[in-house]
Amino acid sequence: MSCAGFALSAGAAQADDLYRTDYEISIFGLSIARAATETTVSGSRYNLNGNFKTSGLARVFDDTAGTVHVTGNAVKGKVIPSTFDLNYKHGRKNKRTTIRFANGNVVAAENQPPVKKRDPWVETSPQDLLNVSDALSALMIPATDPSSVCNRTLSVFDGQTRADIKLSFNGTESFTADGFTGESVICSAKFIPISGYQKGKKSIDYLANKSRISVSFASLGDSGIYAPVVARIGTQIGTLKISASRFEKVN
Repeated sequence: MSCAGFALSAGAAQADDLYRTDYEISIFGLSIARAATETTVSGSRYNLNGNFKTSGLARVFDDTAGTVHVTGNAVKGKVIPSTFDLNYKHGRKNKRTTIRFANGNVVAAENQPPVKKRDPWVETSPQDLLNVSDALSALMIPATDPSSVCNRTLSVFDGQTRADIKLSFNGTESFTADGFTGESVICSAKFIPISGYQKGKKSIDYLANKSRISVSFASLGDSGIYAPVVARIGTQIGTLKISASRFEKVN
């Protein structure tokens, strides 16, 4: 989940701007993971560094920790990624995903270890990888006002799966975190798998056909970017909640 905003307008800051966000991930009210990001913005260029790890009882069953690094640029009101690097350890296994972009298109992607493709596998075509973003960059939404945040479809590639996330307006709500107090915009979200997945897999089918998903976005000051502060994702075992406990511009 992306956490930072940055100036896209003609008045973009000359000095580096730093944004920090902390997230708590829970299910049934129990904490299962934590994540934190720092995003540095130099003019139109952004550089995001994040870390995440399981917490609480979840560590007994699924001990995962890792880092993510994303870079890109804001061009003519659009967030265009350049690089995406994810490194994490799941149990005793080290895993890595790297994606390289050019002009909004994926030009290279690698997973270590390689993805295990199980039949019936929906292959990703070259056309699927045009005009897409990594998930973190996709969730940095340029918008001039709250009403325009949700009316869009996010085209996302995570190194394996290509999916569309269709957002629709579902109201507003108050939100408070360290560094922020104000209104957030609630978007209902529809998960639409495109390619890079096993057709008929229960978890994918549930997300696409049964899951209730919402994402609330808030603006970081006058940055011109709305970023997620709360997400609720219905899963087969319950609703996963991701909530920002910190959401602020540091300098």
